[in-house]
Amino acid sequence: DFREIDQWNFEQGFRLTHIDATDTEVTDTGFRHLRNTIYLQEASFSDCMHITDEALPNLISSSEAGSLKSLDLSGTRITPDSLDVLTQLTSLRVLDLRNCKELASYKDIVLDTLKSELINCKVLM
Repeated sequence: DFREIDQWNFEQGFRLTHIDATDTEVTDTGFRHLRNTIYLQEASFSDCMHITDEALPNLISSSEAGSLKSLDLSGTRITPDSLDVLTQLTSLRVLDLRNCKELASYKDIVLDTLKSELINCKVLM
């Protein structure tokens, strides 16, 4: 259960490399447990309706470590305000933002910004 992952585990050498939380009740609060996941390679939070911009800063350590390659945020409630954080995820090779209703009106701006900052990343919208 994702809610029972203890921060202590990550500090003790626990190596979480993949998360598939598709269509679950994960919230922004639950993301705090991802702060030290420097080995995280792939994460899917597709259709997690409780995920907003507030969750994303917790993924920066995975990207800074160079491990986070694939992130699926399709169908979440992130907004264009998340661009500042998303552009910091420079290790990404695939970023899925399809069906993010809050981004739909800003699709061109979002795509242009992400493609210019994440030059090795395929952005799906």
